[in-house]
Amino acid sequence: MNSSRTAPRRIGSVPAESSSRTQGGKYPTWFGPSDSPLFGTVHVPSDGRARGGVVLCPPLGKEQVDSYRGMTLLAQKLCAQGLLVLRFDYRGTGDSWGDQDGPGAVGHWQRSVVEAVSYVRSCGVGEVGLVGLRMGALLACSVATECGPLTALTLWDPVVRGRSYLHEQRALYSVSVTTDSDADPRVSIIGAVLHPDSVADFSALDAAKTSTDAPVLVATRAERGDSKPVRRLVDALSADEHTLTGHDDFLEPSDFEVIIPAADIATLATWTASKFPSRPAYDVEVLLRTRSLVDGIHESIEFLGAQELFAIRSSSDRCLPGGPTVVFYPTANEHRVGPVRMWVELARLLPWFGVSTVRFDRRGTGESGAVTDGEVTRLYSSEGNEDALTAVQQSGTSPDNVLVSGMCSGSWYSSFAAREMGVRSAVLLNTLDWTTRRLEFVKRSSMHTEETGLRARVLDRLHHWGVATKNALQPRIPYALWIWLGRRGLIQVPEISLRLLSDRGVRTQVLLSPSDATWFETNRGPEGMRRLQRRASVPTVTSFESGDHSLYGRDLRENVRAELIAATSAAFDIEISAPSPPVAVGRVRL
Repeated sequence: MNSSRTAPRRIGSVPAESSSRTQGGKYPTWFGPSDSPLFGTVHVPSDGRARGGVVLCPPLGKEQVDSYRGMTLLAQKLCAQGLLVLRFDYRGTGDSWGDQDGPGAVGHWQRSVVEAVSYVRSCGVGEVGLVGLRMGALLACSVATECGPLTALTLWDPVVRGRSYLHEQRALYSVSVTTDSDADPRVSIIGAVLHPDSVADFSALDAAKTSTDAPVLVATRAERGDSKPVRRLVDALSADEHTLTGHDDFLEPSDFEVIIPAADIATLATWTASKFPSRPAYDVEVLLRTRSLVDGIHESIEFLGAQELFAIRSSSDRCLPGGPTVVFYPTANEHRVGPVRMWVELARLLPWFGVSTVRFDRRGTGESGAVTDGEVTRLYSSEGNEDALTAVQQSGTSPDNVLVSGMCSGSWYSSFAAREMGVRSAVLLNTLDWTTRRLEFVKRSSMHTEETGLRARVLDRLHHWGVATKNALQPRIPYALWIWLGRRGLIQVPEISLRLLSDRGVRTQVLLSPSDATWFETNRGPEGMRRLQRRASVPTVTSFESGDHSLYGRDLRENVRAELIAATSAAFDIEISAPSPPVAVGRVRL
């Protein structure tokens, strides 16, 4: 093994292939068919004995990403009440194998629920319940009879009819994101892209047609509780009811901040757990698979560094120890899958050409750390900085063999790691934060709404005053003064960050959506770029003529994917063949 390779930290004493466990804890694993395994996390009660088991069926698309930590909190609360719990990703979603835009997706998701129930039963648990959130509730209903006798069925903010759901999601995508080109027939919703046959398959789903003898809870938002579909569902299943609060900030947040509805989650956990026997009846034995091998691509579950950051490493027999590696950074409070699952898809493409990949969760996101009732994960923090460096340190190779990439806040963290560690290359997507020195009163956001008192009011006033002053004076500020203010963390100056990357010899490519390009120009980025042109290592900044910041828009995302693949090819001097984007989006060098 190359001496420059840093051995990653693995999951305690769990062997790489499989292991049976009886003691309590949280265990990520693959399960199901070997040619297309599903990814999940098993929560085992502390004494290794369970009253029963519960399978949590997640939503789809953006809702699946936004609810990730909330679903984890529900799993923790159920597990604390003596239940074994499995959270999982459907085939073609999250970290499970399969293409998200492949044919027959709805059928694959339904089969995934059945596989999840089968896995829980294989752990030695006889009584099993289902909890489904949004589309997960509809999928759970659609296969309830195939899952054997159920002890409880909890429908959390349920989608009742598949046809209405898909119509609403497509309309929301069209209004709030973009209108896709007709040249590509795939179906887009926010956070996912589906095969055209999904339209007919969604239309066949109706939760009110469920047949089950299990007790049912229907938990809905107040504004939906009296709707005809929900009343029909409640009547058909003779369901108990609960009215949810605060779910707009959970599943439809206005920005990157997701507020977990802890009180409602506690209610759902208590109702579900109450349907199981009062005393533990089953000795739990869990089969774990911490590695998968599909079509020549190896993936391993790992914990990185002293912080034990959850990560998945992808490689192939063509990847040399200590060889080229791409590290993908998560965005905001989202977990490791990347924009519309792009990190997962690239992670399983690049090893074919000898490039290993690592995708990971910062502390307080995804699988890294337990969830608390009042959890607020700060977007930027010293812990986040540490985690950004740990990802490169634990990449399995030397920094000069690493390409880092991230979007938005993930772009900032990957840029930070690049300039601190001196990596080979950085691809920065839709960067909004160009500061290199962070002053709290400058970077105020909704993430600070939990702060009260004099200190918070003073910081808010300083922030608003600073923004107003900058906007008023910007056209008249000499660029030398602009740079001076930027170096003190008072304003955004793209040149400062890009110059530091250039000084470290990092090959840097910045890709910007139209709104991010406007922000770059507002903060005098082009002026800084002209000053950097004579340097040995010159960053490149490219903007696209259409698309959105979050890369929910399919056409821009496909073009960004192609750019990232090309940058990886250039960084490591490796020829990587990949399909061209179905729809070309115009690009401009800034």
